[in-house]
Amino acid sequence: MIGNDPKIFDISMTLENNMACYPKDIPYHWQRQRDMNCDCGSNVSQFESSCHIGTHVDSPLHYYNDSYDVASIPLTHLYGKAYVIDCLGTDAVGREDLAGKVPEGTKRLLLKTDNSKALAKNPRAPFNPSFVYLDATGAEFCREFGIIMVGIDYLSIDQSGLASKPAHHTLLGNDITILEGILLDHVPQGEYFIACGSLKMAQSDGAPARTVLFELEN
Repeated sequence: MIGNDPKIFDISMTLENNMACYPKDIPYHWQRQRDMNCDCGSNVSQFESSCHIGTHVDSPLHYYNDSYDVASIPLTHLYGKAYVIDCLGTDAVGREDLAGKVPEGTKRLLLKTDNSKALAKNPRAPFNPSFVYLDATGAEFCREFGIIMVGIDYLSIDQSGLASKPAHHTLLGNDITILEGILLDHVPQGEYFIACGSLKMAQSDGAPARTVLFELEN
């Protein structure tokens, strides 16, 4: 599936102090707990953060108490062929942005929007409530199409401040994994192999995920 020397796209945000986080979430904070320069014998670090920081996955437990955690997300959702679709120039990704443009058989869909351009310019910019999101019609299209993972290039897939959260409910309520906070400005539209290494955290509704795309053989 993957060539002998595949081109690898790292689409993960770097976790660092003072990075943007979703409002009301605990921001990421790293510090050195033990330091070799203080005769401790080794460097040991610690961090505190919301589980929905940077590039991360949402499990159904994020919105449904009786559903499963991130440790139970099927690996078939996180690894396999994925299609990056160019959705630049729209304020919200809807059915009309996807219908007839997503290749048949696509199971993992990554939305490349103007969010990626903004993050590429300033990955540490404060949270922007006007980010591009997936609207209710776009989420319903993904459900009907048989998608098992949807990724977007900002910290949430739903419109900021929208209490009903239609994208989250349509996707997570139908066992569709959500991947948020990916960086796609440097990734052309097309099909790739995605490896989404989310942390295996019991009882957690979300988890950071080191995520990469591999170019496929022609």
